[in-house]
Amino acid sequence: MKRIIACVVYALTVIPLTVAADNEFPEDQVSFQVEADREVENDRAVAVLAVTAENRDPSQVATQINTSMGWALSQLSGQSAISTRSGTYQTFPVYDDSKIVRWRGRQELQLESADIEALSRMIGTLQERLQVKSMQFSVSPEKRREVEAGLIEEALKAFGQRAQLIRKALDAESYNLMDVSVNTGGGYRPPPMRAEVMASVARDSVPAPVIDQGTSRITVQVNGRIQLLRD
Repeated sequence: MKRIIACVVYALTVIPLTVAADNEFPEDQVSFQVEADREVENDRAVAVLAVTAENRDPSQVATQINTSMGWALSQLSGQSAISTRSGTYQTFPVYDDSKIVRWRGRQELQLESADIEALSRMIGTLQERLQVKSMQFSVSPEKRREVEAGLIEEALKAFGQRAQLIRKALDAESYNLMDVSVNTGGGYRPPPMRAEVMASVARDSVPAPVIDQGTSRITVQVNGRIQLLRD
């Protein structure tokens, strides 16, 4: 599996605070922000598959759906790397000239895994009877926490360096840290692969779909305020 080299980008804005007339805030305060981010390879995927059936007899619709879903779950038996969850189950009438002419049903099955290759192979197997409706990729919580920990350390270090630069540029002897906050964000997910895309693989063929999980951008922002101290 390909690896994406991580990079760190810093962005900042220096904004002098307006001093209140009643001296609510001490003088010579500066507020600014430092940002660190990194592109991280997605290591978790969620796929939604569905089985559909249509028949004049609603009981036959239920039988077809239940049989196909039971087959799918049997294929997943023993796949400890893939977690499953049953989704929406719907049965509804189809009308023609205000009369019920047949019944249509659908049940969804959600698969989630950090083993992208195993998930891809399983999807190829399940496509014999189920249709892939969507796939989404993200960074796992464990990996996100690890990356954020490193970014927080880097952002705080950059905050201190920026505070010293501001102190020096504004001709102050030192500064007091008034407040600081650390915020995490990002986590862009590539657009899900919709049913129209996955439909290009015929239901009677079972090769595993080609998957590129892409990357997500994880961001840490440090916002703070310092008071410049002069002679």
